Amino acid sequence: QVGELSQQLDTESKKCMQLEAKNQDLEEELSTLRGKCETLEMNKCQLQEELAKLQHHLETNVVDRSQLEQCKREVEERADQEIRQKLQEVNEFLQAQAAYQDTLEKIRTSHFDLLRNQLQDRIRDLESELGRTKSNQQERPFQKESRQAKVDKYKELYQEEVKTRKSLAKKLER
Repeated sequence: QVGELSQQLDTESKKCMQLEAKNQDLEEELSTLRGKCETLEMNKCQLQEELAKLQHHLETNVVDRSQLEQCKREVEERADQEIRQKLQEVNEFLQAQAAYQDTLEKIRTSHFDLLRNQLQDRIRDLESELGRTKSNQQERPFQKESRQAKVDKYKELYQEEVKTRKSLAKKLER
């Protein structure tokens, strides 16, 4: 019995050693797993923090995106309003320009009409003066003849006067 018990003891002690070795391996493995578990816990915490940051960033971006959309709409409305205002100003300028062109055309037309009337009056005046000049030229030969007759008459009278004076001067000398 002692032999059997001793053999059982050896078997049991081998088993115990094997179990202790196995236990030690398992403890090492457990320690490694605990380290990995801690690492995983830290990774989990980091991931949770990163997830919280991403969620916050997403919420901020959603807010920013809605603000951007609102700003975009406001800018587009402002641009549309400015374009409408500029178009209105251009239309007003073009209307003023058209009115100015009409006024300028009326002034040109009236000035042209005035000049034409003045020229027509001047032409009439010149034509009437030409007519008078022609009639004067036709009268001149008549006047010339009359003047020539007077000149001839005065010459004759002068010559007679000269003759009379000479004869009187001779008589006086005698």
